[in-house]
Amino acid sequence: MRRAEARRRPAWAQLAFVTALAAGILAYLLEARGVSLDPQNLLLLQPTALLTLALWAVIAFGCLTRREDPAAPRETAGEVLRVLAMVAAFGLFVAGLERVGYDVAVWIFTPVGLAIGGERKPLALLLFPAFFTLAVIHGFRLLIPYPFPTSLL
Repeated sequence: MRRAEARRRPAWAQLAFVTALAAGILAYLLEARGVSLDPQNLLLLQPTALLTLALWAVIAFGCLTRREDPAAPRETAGEVLRVLAMVAAFGLFVAGLERVGYDVAVWIFTPVGLAIGGERKPLALLLFPAFFTLAVIHGFRLLIPYPFPTSLL
Protein backbone atom coordinates (compact mmCIF):
# COMPACT_ATOMS: atom_id res chain seq x y z
CA MET A 1 0.00 0.00 0.00
CA ARG A 2 1.30 3.42 -0.95
CA ARG A 3 1.79 6.00 1.77
CA ALA A 4 -0.38 9.08 1.30
CA GLU A 5 1.48 12.20 0.23
CA ALA A 6 1.65 14.94 2.86
CA ARG A 7 -0.65 17.91 2.33
CA ARG A 8 0.74 21.22 1.19
CA ARG A 9 0.60 23.91 3.82
CA PRO A 10 2.16 27.21 2.74
CA ALA A 11 4.09 29.15 5.36
CA TRP A 12 2.18 32.43 5.01
CA ALA A 13 3.83 34.23 7.93
CA GLN A 14 7.35 33.43 6.72
CA LEU A 15 6.39 34.38 3.16
CA ALA A 16 4.96 37.72 4.31
CA PHE A 17 8.09 38.47 6.35
CA VAL A 18 10.59 37.71 3.57
CA THR A 19 8.41 39.52 1.03
CA ALA A 20 8.36 42.64 3.21
CA LEU A 21 12.16 42.47 3.48
CA ALA A 22 12.50 41.97 -0.28
CA ALA A 23 10.18 44.92 -0.96
CA GLY A 24 12.30 47.14 1.28
CA ILE A 25 15.48 46.00 -0.45
CA LEU A 26 13.97 46.60 -3.89
CA ALA A 27 12.77 50.07 -2.88
CA TYR A 28 16.23 50.92 -1.53
CA LEU A 29 17.90 49.68 -4.73
CA LEU A 30 15.53 51.69 -6.93
CA GLU A 31 16.07 54.79 -4.81
CA ALA A 32 19.87 54.39 -5.00
CA ARG A 33 19.75 53.89 -8.77
CA GLY A 34 17.49 56.92 -9.10
CA VAL A 35 20.02 59.11 -7.32
CA SER A 36 23.15 57.94 -9.15
CA LEU A 37 24.14 55.24 -11.61
CA ASP A 38 27.83 55.71 -10.85
CA PRO A 39 29.40 52.24 -10.46
CA GLN A 40 31.38 53.38 -7.43
CA ASN A 41 28.14 54.22 -5.61
CA LEU A 42 26.50 50.92 -6.54
CA LEU A 43 29.57 48.69 -6.14
CA LEU A 44 28.33 46.87 -3.03
CA LEU A 45 24.64 47.75 -3.03
CA GLN A 46 23.48 46.50 -6.40
CA PRO A 47 25.04 43.00 -6.40
CA THR A 48 23.97 42.47 -2.80
CA ALA A 49 20.42 43.59 -3.52
CA LEU A 50 20.15 41.42 -6.63
CA LEU A 51 21.53 38.39 -4.79
CA THR A 52 19.09 39.02 -1.94
CA LEU A 53 16.15 39.25 -4.34
CA ALA A 54 17.22 35.99 -6.01
CA LEU A 55 17.39 34.34 -2.59
CA TRP A 56 13.92 35.74 -1.85
CA ALA A 57 12.57 33.95 -4.93
CA VAL A 58 14.02 30.65 -3.71
CA ILE A 59 12.68 31.15 -0.18
CA ALA A 60 9.25 32.22 -1.46
CA PHE A 61 9.04 29.12 -3.63
CA GLY A 62 9.93 26.99 -0.61
CA CYS A 63 7.31 28.73 1.53
CA LEU A 64 4.60 28.08 -1.05
CA THR A 65 5.47 24.43 -1.74
CA ARG A 66 6.13 23.36 1.84
CA ARG A 67 4.65 20.02 2.86
CA GLU A 68 3.10 19.43 6.25
CA ASP A 69 5.01 16.91 8.36
CA PRO A 70 3.21 16.08 11.60
CA ALA A 71 6.16 13.97 12.79
CA ALA A 72 8.65 16.84 12.49
CA PRO A 73 10.19 17.77 15.84
CA ARG A 74 9.50 21.20 17.31
CA GLU A 75 12.23 23.58 18.43
CA THR A 76 13.43 23.03 21.96
CA ALA A 77 13.83 25.85 24.46
CA GLY A 78 17.62 25.52 24.15
CA GLU A 79 17.47 26.03 20.38
CA VAL A 80 15.30 29.10 20.76
CA LEU A 81 17.71 30.50 23.37
CA ARG A 82 20.65 29.93 21.01
CA VAL A 83 18.87 31.89 18.28
CA LEU A 84 18.08 34.72 20.70
CA ALA A 85 21.68 34.73 21.93
CA MET A 86 22.94 35.02 18.35
CA VAL A 87 20.51 37.89 17.66
CA ALA A 88 21.70 39.69 20.81
CA ALA A 89 25.36 39.10 19.90
CA PHE A 90 24.77 40.46 16.40
CA GLY A 91 23.01 43.51 17.84
CA LEU A 92 25.99 44.19 20.09
CA PHE A 93 28.32 43.66 17.12
CA VAL A 94 26.51 46.26 15.03
CA ALA A 95 26.32 48.69 17.95
CA GLY A 96 30.06 48.28 18.59
CA LEU A 97 31.29 48.75 15.02
CA GLU A 98 31.79 52.50 15.35
CA ARG A 99 32.73 52.53 19.04
CA VAL A 100 35.47 49.90 19.21
CA GLY A 101 36.31 49.75 15.52
CA TYR A 102 35.41 47.30 12.81
CA ASP A 103 38.44 45.11 13.43
CA VAL A 104 37.84 44.60 17.14
CA ALA A 105 34.08 44.14 16.67
CA VAL A 106 34.58 41.46 14.00
CA TRP A 107 37.31 39.78 16.05
CA ILE A 108 35.06 39.60 19.14
CA PHE A 109 31.84 38.65 17.34
CA THR A 110 33.35 35.79 15.33
CA PRO A 111 34.33 33.48 18.23
CA VAL A 112 31.16 34.40 20.13
CA GLY A 113 29.07 33.45 17.09
CA LEU A 114 31.04 30.25 16.62
CA ALA A 115 30.59 29.31 20.28
CA ILE A 116 26.87 30.01 20.17
CA GLY A 117 26.65 27.92 17.00
CA GLY A 118 28.24 24.97 18.76
CA GLU A 119 31.95 25.13 17.89
CA ARG A 120 34.04 23.82 20.78
CA LYS A 121 37.50 23.27 19.27
CA PRO A 122 39.88 25.78 20.92
CA LEU A 123 42.12 25.99 17.88
CA ALA A 124 39.18 26.98 15.65
CA LEU A 125 37.99 29.53 18.20
CA LEU A 126 41.46 31.10 18.38
CA LEU A 127 42.73 30.98 14.79
CA PHE A 128 39.66 31.44 12.61
CA PRO A 129 38.57 34.80 14.09
CA ALA A 130 42.01 36.33 13.54
CA PHE A 131 42.25 35.24 9.90
CA PHE A 132 38.61 36.12 9.24
CA THR A 133 39.09 39.60 10.71
CA LEU A 134 42.17 40.20 8.57
CA ALA A 135 40.30 39.08 5.45
CA VAL A 136 37.22 41.20 6.20
CA ILE A 137 39.17 44.37 6.99
CA HIS A 138 41.41 43.92 3.96
CA GLY A 139 38.33 43.34 1.76
CA PHE A 140 36.62 46.44 3.16
CA ARG A 141 39.70 48.53 2.47
CA LEU A 142 39.82 47.31 -1.12
CA LEU A 143 36.12 47.89 -1.78
CA ILE A 144 35.27 50.98 0.24
CA PRO A 145 36.97 54.17 -0.99
CA TYR A 146 36.77 56.08 2.30
CA PRO A 147 38.32 55.29 5.69
CA PHE A 148 36.31 53.47 8.34
CA PRO A 149 37.11 53.18 12.03
CA THR A 150 39.52 50.48 13.12
CA SER A 151 41.39 50.18 16.38
CA LEU A 152 44.27 47.81 15.67
CA LEU A 153 44.54 47.26 11.94
